Amino acid sequence: MMSSAKRQLTERRATLPEGEPMGIEDIHDALIIREGDVFLLTDEVGNVPIGNERGLGLYHADTRHLSGFNFYFHTSPPVVLLSTAELGFGSEHVLTNPQLRIGEEQIIPRGTIEVRRQRVLNGLLEETLQVTNYHNQPVTLELHLELAADFADIFEVRGFQRTRPGTLVPPAVTADDVTYEYQGIDGIVRRTVVSVTPRPALLLAAGVMFRLTLAHRQTWTARITVTVGNSLYARAAGRNRRDRFQAAVDSYQRWSAGCTQVFTDNEFFNKALSRSIQDLRMLWDETEEGTRFPAAGTPWFDALFGRDSLIMGLQTLAFRPEIARETLKTLARWQGKQLDPWRDEEPGKILHELRQGELSFAGELPYRPYYGSIDATPLFLLLIAEYYAWTGDRRLLQQLRPHLLAALDWLYRYGDMDGDGYIEYEKRSVRGLVNQGWKDSVDAIVHTDGSLAEPPIALVEAQGYVYAAKHRLAPVLEVLGLSELARRLAREARALRQRFQEDFWLPDEQYCALALDGQKRPCATIASNVGHALWCGIIARERAAAVAERMLANDLFGGWGIRTLSRGNPRYNPLGYHLGTVWPHDTAIAAFGFKMYGCEEELNEVATALFDAATAFPYYRLPELFGGEARTAHHAPVPYPVACRPQGWAAGAFPMLLQAILGLKADAPAGVLRVIRPRLPYWLNTVQVRGLRVGRGHADLLFYRRGQRTQLEVLETSGGVRVSLADRWPL
Repeated sequence: MMSSAKRQLTERRATLPEGEPMGIEDIHDALIIREGDVFLLTDEVGNVPIGNERGLGLYHADTRHLSGFNFYFHTSPPVVLLSTAELGFGSEHVLTNPQLRIGEEQIIPRGTIEVRRQRVLNGLLEETLQVTNYHNQPVTLELHLELAADFADIFEVRGFQRTRPGTLVPPAVTADDVTYEYQGIDGIVRRTVVSVTPRPALLLAAGVMFRLTLAHRQTWTARITVTVGNSLYARAAGRNRRDRFQAAVDSYQRWSAGCTQVFTDNEFFNKALSRSIQDLRMLWDETEEGTRFPAAGTPWFDALFGRDSLIMGLQTLAFRPEIARETLKTLARWQGKQLDPWRDEEPGKILHELRQGELSFAGELPYRPYYGSIDATPLFLLLIAEYYAWTGDRRLLQQLRPHLLAALDWLYRYGDMDGDGYIEYEKRSVRGLVNQGWKDSVDAIVHTDGSLAEPPIALVEAQGYVYAAKHRLAPVLEVLGLSELARRLAREARALRQRFQEDFWLPDEQYCALALDGQKRPCATIASNVGHALWCGIIARERAAAVAERMLANDLFGGWGIRTLSRGNPRYNPLGYHLGTVWPHDTAIAAFGFKMYGCEEELNEVATALFDAATAFPYYRLPELFGGEARTAHHAPVPYPVACRPQGWAAGAFPMLLQAILGLKADAPAGVLRVIRPRLPYWLNTVQVRGLRVGRGHADLLFYRRGQRTQLEVLETSGGVRVSLADRWPL
């Protein structure tokens, strides 16, 4: 019989909260490359050690297709000289040898053999292994590459205990390649093929061995390719490495050229903003059915997530509105149609996530798709409204009309569980999420004494999303011929805003409650969620300055960003997933809220904090989250050990911050771009914006700082766009 302790461990791991990858301890120094629907996670050598517990491997469709890809000399690991994955779709690792003793006679001094591992992901994984002898004598080497393919579902990698295994088929080995195959419990056969050129001295299922003799300064080159299944990833397998590399470069360049162009006088900010745009491209997915969307984050959330994609769409409307358009179309396709408690599905509801792995297809997990999100549906409505404001795209409105109406119907029938005017959540699926807002870990929603809030829970930000959606949908509904519905939603938005001031306001704190629990008691915890309510405009204007000031108090603002939870709460932990860490998207949303209420100084302080943080991370890339420790003289935020890199809404943080700093608000149907009280921070003197799309036209703008004042020069407009200066953001 299973022991009590083992049973408790199994039960805990079988119900891991989706909000945090619990089974992995640390990937903070791992390298990640991604293209299409495949990513590779390695150590700094470029290796995937067999049996590693860090989740390293080659993944496709939530499955680890390679669990071993481990290079070494004879019996010795190499020495790392350079290791970079800055390109996103490729990596380079420059290695050398430790001192090697070959047999009884030959000693190869340290640092005399150079190994270059150059990789590109595009159509397949291709590695060029180049070895050069800089020793003044000929050398004979044995180079080993260990291989393994466990086909583990990513939830297994993260710690989930499955109930029944699939079948690993014995590998098929030829002189040039090895094929690994797995028959899943979902009836799907998954396959990985590793091919090697030139023919190695030994090729087994367990790995490759090359034996070579090199003269002084002689170079030897091998090519290793890895193809997974029949995915999109395998389509371009016929290209050579140079063509594959150039095709990826060209694709990234087209992506950047298709975005609004921004040039500033601060080269470090230019790099951080460029990294954001590149990361959004790195996460871009296209399915065989032709739907396109940004994945939420690599490695743990490399899939379609409703909330994440919708927020990315909102963050990037001023820079690349296609992200919003394709996200809306994709999520509409998967909109809930029935009552299914196992997946927390309800008619009209927008999904939380869609997984492609064996455990989801087989029904051991409910993620095919899973709908446990209280906020994805109002965010879907809000993005429709904001997308129309920036693009005036009536064709998409007509296409989305039934989905818009179904989402509105969900708010009334299912979102508001008890008819009190607020949307609440309570999980139904035994494998579902306990918490269903963006802070979805099991211990995220707490009272001031640290006790967990009991459901059904009405989150502060979710009410803000509903308010903003109802308030801003009026122009959309008018275009769709639904004038009476537009007027009704406007009345409901006003009533919701008024009730919100009474039920969520904490007079002693001059702040809003995190949530109302199942007994309608305020969770008076000081948390970052209130910044989302500011961004939505639901907080009374006369209270906004106090809220902004409270958010920048020392218990919530540590100098690098806004903590998810105040240091005053008993559950505060600067490395707790939602209990004190800093999430860049969360901080950027609050900063945009500051802008909307005229708190430009607070906006610039927060923008400065995130900019400084980005300069301390590799490639100027903001990770999913980082530690909430207070800023010190060493000028380095503490990394979170298993943060996604890249992560979609972290990549959207700088575009969102820049839109707020410049005060850009579009009214495409009227042909107007409003510029509302722009104010550059001290580290930006000039910002030039070119190709800013408003409807079918565009605007080119120049912002420059003169002392404390920011001036605007309209360089050019087209398509009838008119630029209008304003002093106050309309709420």
